[in-house]
Amino acid sequence: MNLFINDEAITVFNGATVKDAIRAFYVQHNKKLPNSLPIITDGYGNNVAPDGELTEGNHLYLKI
Repeated sequence: MNLFINDEAITVFNGATVKDAIRAFYVQHNKKLPNSLPIITDGYGNNVAPDGELTEGNHLYLKI
């Protein structure tokens, strides 16, 4: 499944949660996943829970 985090394309498995996508984003950037996740919003500015469901083409944004 393809989606975007901070406008960068990420590929994750079908059924992935928001946390799975964030983990893939950090791995793609060779960074360690922080103990405390940043605030995550969707393309409309709504806060998203780490266990939230994703669909193809979702846009997520990390507020660091």
